[in-house]
Amino acid sequence: MVRPWAKWGVSLFHRLDRSVEGLEYLHDAEGDHPARLLFSGHQNGLADPILACVLLPPQIHFFTRGDVFRHPLARALLVRLNMMPIFRPKDRLADMADRNLATFASAHRRLENGATCGIFPEAGHLEERRIRRFRHGSARFIAGALQRRPVRDRGLEVLPMHLDFERYEGYRTGARIALGPPVSILDIPNIESDAGGARVMLSERMRQSLLEVAVHLLDGPSYEVHLAICRYLEGASGGKVDRAALARAAEAISADPDTARREFESARTAGFQCPRTADDFAAAGRWNTQGKTNLLPHLWRLPAWIVFIFTTGWWPRLAQRAAAQRVKQVSFRTTFSIPLMMVTVSLGWVVLSLGGAVGFGQPWMAPVILLFLRSSQHIAMPLEDALLDRSGENRIRAHVDHPFIQRWCRPFS
Repeated sequence: MVRPWAKWGVSLFHRLDRSVEGLEYLHDAEGDHPARLLFSGHQNGLADPILACVLLPPQIHFFTRGDVFRHPLARALLVRLNMMPIFRPKDRLADMADRNLATFASAHRRLENGATCGIFPEAGHLEERRIRRFRHGSARFIAGALQRRPVRDRGLEVLPMHLDFERYEGYRTGARIALGPPVSILDIPNIESDAGGARVMLSERMRQSLLEVAVHLLDGPSYEVHLAICRYLEGASGGKVDRAALARAAEAISADPDTARREFESARTAGFQCPRTADDFAAAGRWNTQGKTNLLPHLWRLPAWIVFIFTTGWWPRLAQRAAAQRVKQVSFRTTFSIPLMMVTVSLGWVVLSLGGAVGFGQPWMAPVILLFLRSSQHIAMPLEDALLDRSGENRIRAHVDHPFIQRWCRPFS
């Protein structure tokens, strides 16, 4: 019941790319069903596992930061959503090691039964689109799994999974997943004995395999410059960014970082908003590649869009503003916005449906009105996206030929 509701909620807030790159790596041959561990960078709070759970076919058993399990009601819900608590030194628990061993034992039993587990080897989140250093807890978990005969007999696949949000708090910004081939683990010496050198080798091998499918931007002072180029390329391509083009851009920035940052700041002064919090550079990419977004093909959707906007379509925007005001960490604003929007829009539809049924004096009108509101939202979204895109293009159209765009963005598109 929760999964389709969450899938609707995430797809209402974000533009989901349903063509998952590498999805074939989750397909099993007839009679073959190995256990799997999906590992990913961690950038967007609890929205990361939610994205994986709504876009990938298997139910995923995620390791989740232990402090969110403290409230009994939250614990009861998260446990039933296949989440497993993992505790960190910052949690300051005297029995932290014993609790984590119990979680690992539970996860190992799930792997023995052919489950798919998910883990974040960075052991923390950061709202930047780059892959950081891996901690070795994930490698230790894999070594422990390989010590179990049922897991070895079934087979264990360890796959990189990149969860990518174009913007962590942006209503109707893109979100997508890319999977890579299984990492080779059995050829690592002493991996099953959990030797320190084996853990280091496995962690580095996992990180390198994730980098091959990830959007990985420069860190430090050049991050926002690289992010602006990335957003331009996403606008120019209409979605996924060419990782090879991003790598060439990184080389160009690294060769002359002072000029890159100076011209980026010049673009900001000219009117481009920060790429962390706005979509101006993506709008410039669309403008320079495709011209203005054409609204004419979507005008037939206008009646449905009006119904959506004037009934419950204003709730996502309100949720986004509430998150910006109440949640300091950007990486948890989507975690706040999506559930709030899901509850409020759903309740709004229920109230309108029941009110209409009472008003007409016909109980059968309730499901009809509910279906009408849901259908209106579904029909309206392409026009909603086109209007948002067109608004961004109008905002930056005077600056689409800025020197930063000409020198640092267009050559890589």
